[in-house]
Amino acid sequence: MQKTFTKIFKDENLPFLELRHSNSNLHYKKHFHDTFSLGVNKKGISKYFNSGKEYILKENGLSIINPKAVHSCNSCSEELNEYYMLYLDVNWCMNIQKLINKDVNTFIEIPSYFIDNEEFYLEYTTLCAYLFEEHDSCDKEDVVIGFFLKFFALFLEDSRLKIYDEKFEKIINYLDTNYKENITLEELANKFELNSFYIIRLFKSQMNLTPRAYLLNRKINKSKELLQEGFSIVDTALECGFFDQSHFHKNFLKIVAVTPKDYKLNFLQ
Repeated sequence: MQKTFTKIFKDENLPFLELRHSNSNLHYKKHFHDTFSLGVNKKGISKYFNSGKEYILKENGLSIINPKAVHSCNSCSEELNEYYMLYLDVNWCMNIQKLINKDVNTFIEIPSYFIDNEEFYLEYTTLCAYLFEEHDSCDKEDVVIGFFLKFFALFLEDSRLKIYDEKFEKIINYLDTNYKENITLEELANKFELNSFYIIRLFKSQMNLTPRAYLLNRKINKSKELLQEGFSIVDTALECGFFDQSHFHKNFLKIVAVTPKDYKLNFLQ
């Protein structure tokens, strides 16, 4: 007999989210959350009710639950449903929406309660699995921001006008000079006296990257130089400010599409 389980992901460095991974065939009464929520079934089929409408939630389907929307989601059979449910702070969501459309001043409710989209389903389940894995909180935050920029852009007019701010070059120079450090968004906001979400919007406007992604790219570019010069993989990882060799390996492979070892072999005499 299959056992039920519930795992909750919370991180004090990511106070705007909570993620639940569970399997159950319990039936829930209609209820609401103060958060914005997004859920999927990994296994099983559910009847999903939201604001008086009924949907069948199965693979590739995402349930979209606006704050205070009355809903329920219950198994259609005795099979245990395995699902992810992510709860996000509404103000955090509003700030992400504002990165897409500068005219947003309050959280814009999503007009759809359900989407059947294989691409977003796969990206979302990958995101959820990533949050439960051992990764740095800054990397997790960057992945969450990236996903929800893409998700909310489905429903909001995308403002693509570039923002000019003379502080942008100063931020870039600071990251280039201090690439060894693992500089957080909060640290950038404090140093340059800017709102952290404004900094994200500035980077997305100018480079279509988050500040974290830019810093990781800078670290990787420097690591390529060091590997070409004959530095060991361990010394390169330390010199570029990675937490450990595993962290270096994963990010190098993600950006360069080869491992540090294979890359280094190309320059051995």
